[in-house]
Amino acid sequence: MKLLHAKYIYPLVVLSMLISVLLQLAWLRQLFGEEKRRASNDIENMVAAAAQHNILVNLDQRLAGNTALNNFLLTPEWEQIWMGFDRAKDPSLYKSFLIYPRKDSTEVRLRFVFLAHPPAHRLAPKFGLGYSPQQMRQLDSISLIKFENFVHRGLDSLHLHTNYFFFTHNFNNTNLKAVPKNAEYVSKIYSYNTINLNTAQLVIYSFTGMVWYRMRYYLISSFFTLILSATAFYFILRLMITRRMYADARVAFTSNMTHEIKTPIATVALALESISKYELINDPEKMERYLNMGKQELQRLSHLVEKVLSLSQEDDQIKLNPVFYDVQAGLADVIHSMELPLKNAGAVCELVVSPEPCFIEGDAVHLTTVFFNLIENAIKYALDPLKLIITCSCNDDWISISFADNGPGIPEIYQQKIFERYFRIPQPGQTHPVKGSGLGLNYVFGVIQSHHGTIMLKSEMGLGSTFTIKLPGAKYEG
Repeated sequence: MKLLHAKYIYPLVVLSMLISVLLQLAWLRQLFGEEKRRASNDIENMVAAAAQHNILVNLDQRLAGNTALNNFLLTPEWEQIWMGFDRAKDPSLYKSFLIYPRKDSTEVRLRFVFLAHPPAHRLAPKFGLGYSPQQMRQLDSISLIKFENFVHRGLDSLHLHTNYFFFTHNFNNTNLKAVPKNAEYVSKIYSYNTINLNTAQLVIYSFTGMVWYRMRYYLISSFFTLILSATAFYFILRLMITRRMYADARVAFTSNMTHEIKTPIATVALALESISKYELINDPEKMERYLNMGKQELQRLSHLVEKVLSLSQEDDQIKLNPVFYDVQAGLADVIHSMELPLKNAGAVCELVVSPEPCFIEGDAVHLTTVFFNLIENAIKYALDPLKLIITCSCNDDWISISFADNGPGIPEIYQQKIFERYFRIPQPGQTHPVKGSGLGLNYVFGVIQSHHGTIMLKSEMGLGSTFTIKLPGAKYEG
């Protein structure tokens, strides 16, 4: 199955993420409404419980001995009786509430008197608890403070700390205070003591913060779901693009490698044909030159085969056959073998060696191929006659080899990428005037890494490039 084109992939990813976000928002919105209703019920239940508890702790001492009455005053039935008593209103109606404690019982009277002729002024209800009006107002104020404290503690336990206040109403007043229209929650009206001069009502301007706090785990899970989805989309998209790049690179690799392999084969065939056709056996000097040419091309073909074989390693680790290897002697042999290509390119190659021998435990074939690759690259990409300086130095632990050329240099943005497999520096029009496979420097990097060494690049545009290799040294015991 062919990979989707990038112009379809990006809109598909954006659309998928947008749908995921919208679904999460719709789910959170529905959950917010349900949680808000639950929070409102919890607040209402808490206020009702606070009112009942306040009645319990404020029972008149004279009534404390009557357990049956005390329990009844805490029941919903008593609250309904009081609400009915309060709602019964008429200009001709006179109400009274009287309590008579006795030794063996307590009498509670709720009295309704309908006058034949309505009075000029409304009659106030009568409450008979044995207190003066001033004492009843004082006790009511204390009871209201206790009730508000109970509600405060209840709201704190629900994680609501601001934006609320209390409305108090006269128990028999028909004209209640107007509740603010912008309030999110208004409780029912509750009686908070047995005196019943006033009732109280809780008003909350906003409890949205409390609802979001109760939903915190849902919000965190939704957030991480979106983050994980976005991360998954990112890595899938990156993987698809990488696979597309590798597919394109393999096509280019096949084309370039075919050309690279055909060239040395054609050159060797031409050299052998010339020897036979022109009977160069009678001209040893010319035959030697043609044989050297064929030898160089076969060596080049061998290097290409090594590069291709390195791709077959499943774990990208190159298998080594380590021997005691003299780096400086290996460099000298490589430069000598490439004398003809250097001469044909008009290049100058200088080897600066260390007075001390530089030995390592390494694979001679792979290291020789590395040196060939770096010199060939310097020749291929030189714009002016190449001047290449190869320097070898060593100390007790490391051997350093540098290849410094006067080439065009490598842009900084590509200096970290040139060691990647198949990578080649982009050219205008995507055409590469210099044929290559994009494997050379990746192979070099793999060989050096397999030897537990490092390779670094230092380059400036127009000032050339320097590749520096560091390999762990080995002691020579002669």
